[in-house]
Amino acid sequence: MFAFRRTVQSLCILIVSVMWGGDASANEQFTPILLYHHINVLPAHMSRAMRRWSLSPQKFESQLDWVENHGFHTVTMEQLIDHLKHGLNLPPKPIVLSFDDGLKEHYSVVLPILKKYHFVGTFFIITDSVGHSAFMNWKQILEMRDDGMDIEAHTLTHPDLSALPHEQAFYEIAGSKAILERHLNKPVTVLAYPYGCYNDDTIAIAKAAGFEGAARVSGINDGYLYRADQSYTLERFAIEGNENLDYLAHIKGFDSK
Repeated sequence: MFAFRRTVQSLCILIVSVMWGGDASANEQFTPILLYHHINVLPAHMSRAMRRWSLSPQKFESQLDWVENHGFHTVTMEQLIDHLKHGLNLPPKPIVLSFDDGLKEHYSVVLPILKKYHFVGTFFIITDSVGHSAFMNWKQILEMRDDGMDIEAHTLTHPDLSALPHEQAFYEIAGSKAILERHLNKPVTVLAYPYGCYNDDTIAIAKAAGFEGAARVSGINDGYLYRADQSYTLERFAIEGNENLDYLAHIKGFDSK
């Protein structure tokens, strides 16, 4: 019985997560959001955790082949939020490709592949890490912006926001937004919760800081999903290194939509 309830709950989450607000015709459009981390060839000695969240460039490109061959059109998180909250029209079969942390390989590896396919992506930046050895610098981030990529917030230092006192969580969330907006010279409207963790206070802070939406990770914090405004619990499907995108699309129900 418990397994059955979890299955039904997951199905409801999947259907509700991006189908709310706006006019009825807009609501019929389901938009899967994919989450990537490392896109690189890793040395054999790397940890299991690192390998879990890493795809080779070849495998990543094969997944973009899948996206293209199945007739999807990439949109950004900013566009998705504008669709949900303000009725912006999206192309047929929209899909979001999102990338967490602001890693250097997102500029050197991911950006050229996205441009090859004429795709757009959303990059969530840990602002205190910008310019450090494994992360993009501001020049690279601005180049990505100029190439049409969506740059959004992933806090200052990537903490578990749900475990922080209110003041510290506000500093992490609002601070990252302010820094990004100062460098990008444009509004930053979407937050990605580090580790996918959040609570009611986190959501309230994101709203107070001026974010129009926020993204979680599928299967995390399910107890916080049932609320009138789903734009602050948008579900992303994390892509693991051994993930088969065709299988993921099938079990999550977006392969034939």
